[in-house]
Amino acid sequence: MSEPIERPTSPPATRSRRTGPLRFLQRLPHAVVFAGYFLYELVVSNLRVAHDVVTPAPRVRPGIVRVPTSARTELQLVSLANALTMTPGTLTLEVDRATGDLYVHTLYLDDRTRFLAGIARMERLLLEAMR
Repeated sequence: MSEPIERPTSPPATRSRRTGPLRFLQRLPHAVVFAGYFLYELVVSNLRVAHDVVTPAPRVRPGIVRVPTSARTELQLVSLANALTMTPGTLTLEVDRATGDLYVHTLYLDDRTRFLAGIARMERLLLEAMR
């Protein structure tokens, strides 16, 4: 009879602080808040673009803005870029991985400061849901 093969034992699996059901439950309210805010922005942006399409004198003031971010990971940076691109009237043109900046084209650059404040709010809510 052959002897059983002895397999090396690995240390017991430990859960990281950032994973597991408890961490998921902690992030869930933040994810719900972000989803609600994103849906609101999606509806408002759709209505604004639709209004400009059907009115004879559109109020388009296009521009490209460099948006500094506080994203720490590529996933966070790409998630923000995608959320901005999915919102009608904005399009992420470039993601600068070295600095974490986004270059965003917008149809409505009435006030640069207000535009950046809106993106900063979206970013804050998104990062609260992801961190």
